[in-house]
Amino acid sequence: MSRINSEREWWKEAVIYQIYPQSFKDSDNDGVGDWQGIISKLDYIQSLGVDAICFRPFSSHLSHQDSLQKNAFEQLVKEANSRGLKVISSRADLPISFQTEHLILRESSNFLNPPTELKLSELKRIFRKREQAKDDWNCVYWGDHDTPRVLSRFGNTSKFENESAKMLGMILLTLKGTSLIYQGDELGMSNCTFNSVEEFRDEKVSEIYESVIKKIGIDEQVFLRVCNQISVDHARTPMPWDNTEMAGFTEGDTSWLKINPSNTRINVASQEKDPESILNFYRSLIKIRKEHPDLIYGDYNDLRPNCNKIFAYKRIGKDFTYLVLNNWINKTQSFSVKCKASVLNLLLSNYSNESHYESNTFELQPYECRIYEYAH
Repeated sequence: MSRINSEREWWKEAVIYQIYPQSFKDSDNDGVGDWQGIISKLDYIQSLGVDAICFRPFSSHLSHQDSLQKNAFEQLVKEANSRGLKVISSRADLPISFQTEHLILRESSNFLNPPTELKLSELKRIFRKREQAKDDWNCVYWGDHDTPRVLSRFGNTSKFENESAKMLGMILLTLKGTSLIYQGDELGMSNCTFNSVEEFRDEKVSEIYESVIKKIGIDEQVFLRVCNQISVDHARTPMPWDNTEMAGFTEGDTSWLKINPSNTRINVASQEKDPESILNFYRSLIKIRKEHPDLIYGDYNDLRPNCNKIFAYKRIGKDFTYLVLNNWINKTQSFSVKCKASVLNLLLSNYSNESHYESNTFELQPYECRIYEYAH
């Protein structure tokens, strides 16, 4: 293990929460999120157990140079610090590598010829490649304000919405690297359905619609389907704080971008009350990560690199090994692995009654995830 991967640093052990300010919380009822809105939700962020918050883009519509906004931002930093939260104005401030191979990087042509989604085996290859770069410490993240929602990309937004959202959270918080949660992923937010081109605020959508689609004469419904797959607006719909018409994002009559109608089901208020919610599963994962240093610094061993159905790996530390099992599909799968331990301590699973385990063989239900710990 290289020096950079073995030395303890706060930023390696941190869980970072990324906020898109325009969409987080509106305090003055103009339909646009602001610094005061974020300040009003710092207790919620602290309750997640994260260590820091970051903003990307940092300014957006919020002019940091404006004296009023500057004062508000300074207040935000002070209030966050008082809760034990660091404020990172730029990801470049950290000595962490942000890789983008797993993201949908949009080019204009993508709206006419959208990219095929990565297979699990391709994702594994990307993670292995990052692990082999021993002189880098990577950030583990699924997406940001410029990518569609991870649940809509790799999960199941119908029958197994809850299970697959938790499974994706398990991977995020147990791979090697600094974990970054994008706002709303801890609730299982998915892509929003936009019913017309006019509903989008994504500048690329308007640009391509006017300069290409109208002129070439491509079916607008085909274009709309693609936009509903890859537009950045999916990650930018306002944060759903409750199930009301404006999702608790604003007390005004309108918001700068459409409210995702899924807020009637997926919102902070309802998940706070449910001990089995996606939100509380994320809290449990963050707690586990903080309590087990070997899970942060241990080596990564992919147990089935070419499989597109199960994502299974070990995190091998100085004193403990962690076996992480994730069923990537909506059918029950069996998995066998040898463990040099007579007792495996189950730390967390997304099923209340874990599936059968005997003689190193695990039966995983649809999108089931588990993390076991055992001593060397």
